[in-house]
Amino acid sequence: MAGSQWVVPVSVLAAVLGFMLTMAWITVDTRQQRIRMLPPDQQSRINTPTLNVLDEYQKLASEVAKLREEKTKLENAMASQTNQAKLLNESLQEVKLWAGLTEVEGPGIAVTLRDSTSPSSAGIAGGDLIIHDWDVLRVVNELWNAGAEAIAVNNHRVVAGTSFRCVGTVIMVDNIEVSSPVVIRAIGDPDTLFGGVNIRNGVLAEIRSSDPNMVTVTKFERARLPAYTGSTTFRYLKIPESKP
Repeated sequence: MAGSQWVVPVSVLAAVLGFMLTMAWITVDTRQQRIRMLPPDQQSRINTPTLNVLDEYQKLASEVAKLREEKTKLENAMASQTNQAKLLNESLQEVKLWAGLTEVEGPGIAVTLRDSTSPSSAGIAGGDLIIHDWDVLRVVNELWNAGAEAIAVNNHRVVAGTSFRCVGTVIMVDNIEVSSPVVIRAIGDPDTLFGGVNIRNGVLAEIRSSDPNMVTVTKFERARLPAYTGSTTFRYLKIPESKP
């Protein structure tokens, strides 16, 4: 054979062409018949038009964007509520401190009042050698006036509505019996409180005039006062609903 060319026999070309025509005829003419031979679920999948992938992607992307926007709104709302809750809690704690409804600690002084053990002397009545309710009340008032931030009498917290009265030989503080020695602890600046209760012609000076041993004042760097445990229920008091 001359040169490098290949000559394909006519019979081979005819066979290849016949095979291709057969495959085309099978693909076109028997497709539906072959589909009917498949299970129903597969027939449905084959006969269903092809989805537009781009449209579906855009729809899903839009939904994701909306969800992210809602998530951001919820996060902002939660952050705002958290800040409001924090402010409300701080205000509540301040009110509780002011009302004496929480345990506190700090520096201050302790004033101890005790009945005298000395016999009555000339010019001193026997009643002046005993600590009374008004003695305790006046010392407490002087401590408040000197800048005390919290006061307890024999470990009973003093608040705005605390009462002091005598029942026989017993001092009642909010219906709690207190007897000598009466220890009044006050939290505040120790030096200021110390000077406030030791003023000239003050309550302690008056008690000391009967017996110096009836009064003791000491400073402390840190003490813990209990919370008020009495009733906080109001039967008649209420916040007005409208302005008068």
